[in-house]
Amino acid sequence: MRSPNSLTRLWHSARIGLLLVPALLLGGCASLTDLRATVVTPNPAPQALVGAKVQVQAAPGNADSADAYTLQTAVLDAMTQAGMVPLLGTPAPYTARYAYTVRLDLEATYGPSVWPPPVLLPNGAVYFPGGWGGWGGGMFGWMPPPNYYERSLSLEIRDTATGALIWQSHASTGGYERGLASVALPLAQAALRGFPSEYGEHKVLFPR
Repeated sequence: MRSPNSLTRLWHSARIGLLLVPALLLGGCASLTDLRATVVTPNPAPQALVGAKVQVQAAPGNADSADAYTLQTAVLDAMTQAGMVPLLGTPAPYTARYAYTVRLDLEATYGPSVWPPPVLLPNGAVYFPGGWGGWGGGMFGWMPPPNYYERSLSLEIRDTATGALIWQSHASTGGYERGLASVALPLAQAALRGFPSEYGEHKVLFPR
């Protein structure tokens, strides 16, 4: 039978290990999710868009953002690489509208796939890494899970004269960072990867 001092040391070791698990897990998850994007492009783009002049417009929220220049530059660079001629403030046969958004993903924040599962302690009690006996006031203080965000870019290109939708693409990535500036260019490049022929849902690995 273990002595009381031995059990105390075991408990302290287990407690330290439990505190380290979330940090290690979050570091691993962030390095994975921050480098990958999911892209959904319903249809291939018409060949007429290759080399075409396209007037680029930002969604109101992006135009007023503190990162407006970064977001705009990312889209312009990605469109140029894709073979189009993006223009600002100049009428063109086609009009592109982009919208970067950030959404708090509550399901991922509190979901078991992101946060560690309950742990059975030596004394028979069950410890939840998010709190003792559930989310909220934890044994070691208030320990809510970190917020998990989905950052995305939606890009639509329409015929300027008719307003008809010509092509669209949506790219998104998940992670614990909320800012858009660091992923603006990777998301734009992901949304336009394989333009004009690639379509469907696919994964894109972000370049570091």
